[in-house]
Amino acid sequence: MLKRFLAVVCALPTPKSHDLLDMRTLYVYTCIVKTKRKTYLGATLPVLPCACANLRRTARAVTRMYNQELRAVGLELTQFTLLMALNITSETTQGGLGKLLALDTTTLTRMLRLLTKRGWIGAKAGDDRRQRLLRLTPSGRQKWQQCQPHWERAQRRLRRGLGEPAWSQMGGLLAEVTRAAAAA
Repeated sequence: MLKRFLAVVCALPTPKSHDLLDMRTLYVYTCIVKTKRKTYLGATLPVLPCACANLRRTARAVTRMYNQELRAVGLELTQFTLLMALNITSETTQGGLGKLLALDTTTLTRMLRLLTKRGWIGAKAGDDRRQRLLRLTPSGRQKWQQCQPHWERAQRRLRRGLGEPAWSQMGGLLAEVTRAAAAA
């Protein structure tokens, strides 16, 4: 946000005299705030009044950029995210994976089906007969490693576009937004 202060000086006559020596000075300060930010393309985007609309617009733009990079390996960001999450957790339940990614069961089931069909995700029975433990298969780990350079290129592009201070703050801020929305 850009702030500029404008000082306006007005010379007003005193109520009893119109002589210039009897003038009083009134200082008025106004603050001009711009709510538009420059993007890496040089265009300006207005800040929408709805936080969700701003977040969804951002998510669409960022997803599009990551998908461009991952296209070379035939994967979309949503699929890569599942592989990445399972690589991080090693083995987890579908509920645990859904909680980690803030995804509902129906959406997660649909996303997992394709990756399981391709042989990248395996499942085994958990302690409870209703529970399934998900993990990356060896071919899933290989696919994740194949995607890494493309994902890293997308990360570098976004980091360069944002600049270091904004990049450093972004992860924590987005995690806090997710936490606040889930708690509300």
